[in-house]
Amino acid sequence: VPVSARQRRCPMDNKTFLIDVEKCTGCMLCSIACKDEHVGSTYSPWTKPQPGTGQFWINVLPLERGRIPRVRMSYLPVHCQNCEHAPCVRACPEAAIKTRADGLVWIDPGQCTVCDLCTEACPYDVIFINSDLEIAQKCTGCAHRVDDGELPRCVDVCPHDAIIFGEVENRKPLEVYLPKYGTEPRVYWKGLPKPWIAGTVIDAAADEVISGVSVTSIDLLENGSVSVLSDAFGDFWINGMEKDRKYRIEIRKEGYEDFLATVTTDGDQDLGTVGLKKTA
Repeated sequence: VPVSARQRRCPMDNKTFLIDVEKCTGCMLCSIACKDEHVGSTYSPWTKPQPGTGQFWINVLPLERGRIPRVRMSYLPVHCQNCEHAPCVRACPEAAIKTRADGLVWIDPGQCTVCDLCTEACPYDVIFINSDLEIAQKCTGCAHRVDDGELPRCVDVCPHDAIIFGEVENRKPLEVYLPKYGTEPRVYWKGLPKPWIAGTVIDAAADEVISGVSVTSIDLLENGSVSVLSDAFGDFWINGMEKDRKYRIEIRKEGYEDFLATVTTDGDQDLGTVGLKKTA
């Protein structure tokens, strides 16, 4: 994969990533570009060559959600999260894993003794052992390119601008990947998948779909509700639900009896086919 003709320049003052999941199509160009950049190439002092197989310093994880006939795919481009409180840094007995002044975390190939403790410590599973070189390796944030004022290859090659590098404003509304580990990553995410509630509304007697049905989810823990209308196929989707939360679902259409249910979002919830009965 050639370097983009755009040759976009990299801001030097803030080394943070922003990944927009809703823009990622799973094309894998970022992974291919990373291979093209690092396989067979040494960028001293930051890294030695990445092996041609067995490692993806950025890997696009497919996430299949729902069940037939309501299935959606999300793709998560996951690489080193450049954590402020990096477990790998604390785990390394040789102090071979370091944080640059700009926040990029790197493994010094000259100090690594391949003890393998860092791979066990990393909660994101993004550190690999190069058995040929006998060192641990991972994404460096393309430190060699950043130092030349260029963008990391994965950022430069992405055709959808799903990966952004540099100044990330308004971070507080953004998310981090696997926040339960408390590592304070410098990779921020937008649109990380949240549970949805879906289904199809039909006329129970006529066995025909009903469009324009009002479907409302009411949060039973906090104040708030979301309403949508069923489409021409009778389908409805309520997106962005909080995980492990209870919601009351109210399905209403003039001329039909109301349908009420309580749903717990321990995952994506498909109510299946909901048959409405006409009022007397």
